[in-house]
Amino acid sequence: MWGYFEWLIFRFGLLQGIAVAAAIALLGFLGCYVVALARYGPGEGFYRVTKVIYELIARDLPGTSWRRIHALARLAFQEAIRRRVLVVMAVFIVGLLFAGWFLDPSSNNIARLYISFVMTGTSYLVLLLGLFLSCFSLPADIKNRTIQTIATKPVRPTEVVLGRIFGFTAVGTMLLVVMGVLSYIFVVRGIVHEHGVRDIASDGMSGTTTYDSAHSHTFEMIEDEDGVVRRGTTDEQKSHRHVITVTEVDGEKRYTVGPPEGLLAARIPIYGKLQMTDRAGKLGGGLNVGYESEYQKYIEGNSLMKAIWTFEDIGPERFGDGAVLPIEMSLKAFRTFKGDIVTGVQGEIVLKSPDGRVESDRIGFIVKEYQLDHREIPRKLQGAVDGVPREIDIWDDIVQDGKIQIEVRCIDPGQYLGMAPADLYLRAGDSTFAWNMFKGFLGIWMQMVLIICLGVMFSTFLSGPVAMVATLTCLVLGFFGNLALDVATGEAPGGGPIESLIRIPLQTGAMVDLDLGNPVLETTIKMVDRGIMWVLVSLFQAIPSFGQFNTSDFVAYGFNIYGGLIARHLTMTLSYFVLTSLIGYFFLKTRELAAA
Repeated sequence: MWGYFEWLIFRFGLLQGIAVAAAIALLGFLGCYVVALARYGPGEGFYRVTKVIYELIARDLPGTSWRRIHALARLAFQEAIRRRVLVVMAVFIVGLLFAGWFLDPSSNNIARLYISFVMTGTSYLVLLLGLFLSCFSLPADIKNRTIQTIATKPVRPTEVVLGRIFGFTAVGTMLLVVMGVLSYIFVVRGIVHEHGVRDIASDGMSGTTTYDSAHSHTFEMIEDEDGVVRRGTTDEQKSHRHVITVTEVDGEKRYTVGPPEGLLAARIPIYGKLQMTDRAGKLGGGLNVGYESEYQKYIEGNSLMKAIWTFEDIGPERFGDGAVLPIEMSLKAFRTFKGDIVTGVQGEIVLKSPDGRVESDRIGFIVKEYQLDHREIPRKLQGAVDGVPREIDIWDDIVQDGKIQIEVRCIDPGQYLGMAPADLYLRAGDSTFAWNMFKGFLGIWMQMVLIICLGVMFSTFLSGPVAMVATLTCLVLGFFGNLALDVATGEAPGGGPIESLIRIPLQTGAMVDLDLGNPVLETTIKMVDRGIMWVLVSLFQAIPSFGQFNTSDFVAYGFNIYGGLIARHLTMTLSYFVLTSLIGYFFLKTRELAAA
């Protein structure tokens, strides 16, 4: 959850980008010089390589015309339309029409299911569209010699490359906009369901709804300040509630159940830093209850163990009128009493000032597993100051210099609560769902732009099928690079590629040290593996990480995509656009198009 400038400067995003660009420039120069050296000799080869660089800086970049780029982009757009790319839209619409046959309407969160479906399907279709458009266009023109009609005119290689990228991006953007609008309509209409009122208590203050969409609700009515009952609310079922309104017609009360609320959210969370105490009450790590995942640590019930979140830059202005402090939790329970899986595990919350002088009374809760627990702590509550009980104010007494601590404990002996830093946060309002979904589709758009840039770059010096394989390889490594990076950096057990190949016939486990009976041979294998892994690490760092641009989980789980993340992704997209455009220029510049 880094901010933009924190990522750019303090997390070395800018430095890493410069290092990757410099490494690619150096390797490109050396590679081109080696080829020129073999063809023309050392002096002439160096002259020809530097001449191409000089022409880029002195002639082609200053002489690049946006009119010619626009004309070439329009030709690329028309070419894509002639290739029947609208078939992608037809496939998408058919998928929406038949989605109801496969999506379970009784899901615990139908909105999450629908959003994941439309955004994942859109991402796959758009990426495949960009892959085929960008990889085959330029090689086909070179093969059919239609490129000669352009190359013989005063058109610069920069304009050819940029025209292709902009034209294909325009086609993909047009289709993506239509897909986004249809997806939004599909999601909004898909979550709509209606309930009627089935049973009402004799006093008219409570009741149950009818059973629709595989669930029903209970509801409670609320009296207004004037003592008149006009509104009420249902309990939460399948991640949503309904508002109940009462109208009087001909002396009879009629109850109306409103549309579902809470399914299409865009929460704005405020995250804190998590620390845990051990059984002695001292700061330390949490417990591992035996799960392989290290994401969540656990605290033991009825002990001195507790989880402490520290929040900064907190003030009442960030929470509307500041009358309540909204907290949301998604804690996990681990039971040692396996015979009882119905009774909930109990915990308690304590609000505390950073210096420890002011704290609230313990607020008990029962863990809601596999769902979000929303709680609103009133501004004024009972607590103690220096051990003296009295009423305290969250903003005036507990919060100090914008900081507040929230402690969570498990009070059931023999039970455990699991948590990670993001499992408890303060909810500072909501953004608009439509705007959040737009930002999610913006991430898909940036993935498409990256694929188009890579495809156009590879197509400047490779044939269509080979360019597609190269681009597809970058796409796969970009999505699954984390797994490959663990192998390349040695974090995954089993050693490098050569050591792994040796372990297979020897049937040696990955966690056992390699023992060949020859220390020199073992050392040599590990050194060679280090060299191979260093090359792989460098390659993975140069390839765009496509998985980072996928923000569909933010939209599906109802969290606002914050601006720093969008700015980071836009910066990365722009950087790869410039880099791939320059590489494509150099390959196209040195290729004899007119004689192809």
